[in-house]
Amino acid sequence: MRATVLALALIAASGAWAQGQAADPLAEANALYRDGKFAQAAAAYHEALDSGLDGPRVHYNLANGLYRDGQIGEAIAHYQAALISAPRDGDIRANLDRALGERPDGRPAPSASWIHAAAVRVVRTFTLSELAVAAALAWWGTAAAVSVLLLRERKRRRARTIAIILGVTTLLLTGFAIARWWAWHATERAVVAAETAQLRTGPGESFEVAMPVQEGWMLRVLRRDADWAEVVGESGVVGWLPGSSLAVVGHGDSRVPPDE
Repeated sequence: MRATVLALALIAASGAWAQGQAADPLAEANALYRDGKFAQAAAAYHEALDSGLDGPRVHYNLANGLYRDGQIGEAIAHYQAALISAPRDGDIRANLDRALGERPDGRPAPSASWIHAAAVRVVRTFTLSELAVAAALAWWGTAAAVSVLLLRERKRRRARTIAIILGVTTLLLTGFAIARWWAWHATERAVVAAETAQLRTGPGESFEVAMPVQEGWMLRVLRRDADWAEVVGESGVVGWLPGSSLAVVGHGDSRVPPDE
């Protein structure tokens, strides 16, 4: 009797384990990646993202699969998507830097201004939530210092200094939060996923070619017209690219969708 009960329990446990494995949409993708089937693993990770299973590790694993499969442009897009939620993850940053180094055009040129470079570093190091919370705390600290300045005559000099420091800090943090929101949440970012593409002066192949672009070229999408997207590239040049040649940062279906 005990042997029968034990056998039934083991069968139930194995069934539950198998059901849990089947319910985990990442299990198959992880297994494919471990087996060296990188194209299939990337497709499975894509399916997981499209099903709503979002997060930095999913984008990171997908990017690794794409990178190992030779799809550098789309891999860069998903490394960047992973950094939106986990900006200080060393593995993501290292793999993104490696992918950028393997672009036909090499790594992006550094900023000419050290002030701009420092501001970009701050914006890219902290999430929007972290910057917003820090700005709110600095604002409340400023309000407290101003209250002391108004109510206590003996501590006015110290309170004035603290209020000025916290006020400037509040403005800086608010500016960084707005920059972060605009750069990665209010603006559509994309990466050229095709080996080569033609940047044109208008939304169609009948328009003049402005310049050829290479895989991995990072850009900002201004607007979309049918199957075309108007973009601003790394060098500041503006033009149109077909949506099929782009991978959108932060999307499970990374191809630029047409306007409805």
